[in-house]
Amino acid sequence: MPFDMAYLDRALSLRTQLCQEWAHENTNCYRVFHGATEGVPGLNIDRYGSQLLVQTWRTELFNEADLGPLTEVVSHWCGSKLVGVWNRRDRRGQVELGNQIQLDAQATGFEAGLAYDVRVRHKGIDPLLFLDFRAARRWVAAASAGKSVLNLFSYTCGIGISALSGGARSVLNVDFAERSLSVGLHNAKLNQLNLANFHCLQQDVFPVIRQLSGLGVKGRAARRPFKKLKPQKFDLVVLDPPRMAKSPFGKVDLVNDYASLFKPVVHIVDEGGCALVTNNVASVHEASWHTQLERCAIKAGRPFERLIPLRPEPDFPSPDQNWPLKMALVYWS
Repeated sequence: MPFDMAYLDRALSLRTQLCQEWAHENTNCYRVFHGATEGVPGLNIDRYGSQLLVQTWRTELFNEADLGPLTEVVSHWCGSKLVGVWNRRDRRGQVELGNQIQLDAQATGFEAGLAYDVRVRHKGIDPLLFLDFRAARRWVAAASAGKSVLNLFSYTCGIGISALSGGARSVLNVDFAERSLSVGLHNAKLNQLNLANFHCLQQDVFPVIRQLSGLGVKGRAARRPFKKLKPQKFDLVVLDPPRMAKSPFGKVDLVNDYASLFKPVVHIVDEGGCALVTNNVASVHEASWHTQLERCAIKAGRPFERLIPLRPEPDFPSPDQNWPLKMALVYWS
């Protein structure tokens, strides 16, 4: 099915002022078209540096013949020559390449002046930089000066890069995937950051947070090999879990059991500290999730002082104010 360019024209017109602001702060990674709320659910168009990535979750939403004209329109709009790429995402979690092209093996994009590896085709499925999380990276960069930061489910360490660039005294990134952490280390080097203060721990998050919180690893999981850690407090903890994941140490279930992740975090945040937590399940209502967080903290014996929602930036519009990605800043006195 050909893509109706009228949808794109409307999206670009709404982002013209944003495009100027992005150029001024040296940001060239952003959402060009957010299909869920701009007319074509299941189709997104993102700029990643010199690449324009079209992603579809239903093949009939896009026609490869439209990729060239679409790329030309966006290139003219943003004032940069872009290479168009179409990735077809199916329900099995695979990517079927929609076009065969030569891409820069070391593609670099920028966000608020920070450099990131943004190759749109690599060994993984998802983009190396999640654009809707930009608001969190921006907040962390502004709030991390002099603080110790724990970055859980760190993926390619975007939060860690933002924290260290913002003056954090130490950053610990935790993720199970060595490949993701290696991208994070590459990003730190791209930005010439002090690697002595930038640490990556390849480990399942559950035994890490259970030990850091002092709750301990119990049951059958305790008999499995894991890195031994002592209880430790952090000024800022970022918890950005995937929707669903299962390991020998625990199960991530953001709908039915967010408390299994949040309870240890409650004990890891130091006095006067903060946790930035997320829930990316669209069906979860923000208010009910906030109630879950409050009840969990009270039950853990450490109720928080206040909770402040953090919204995605305007290139991810949500007319009903119900963003799939929900973020909250949770403060303790």
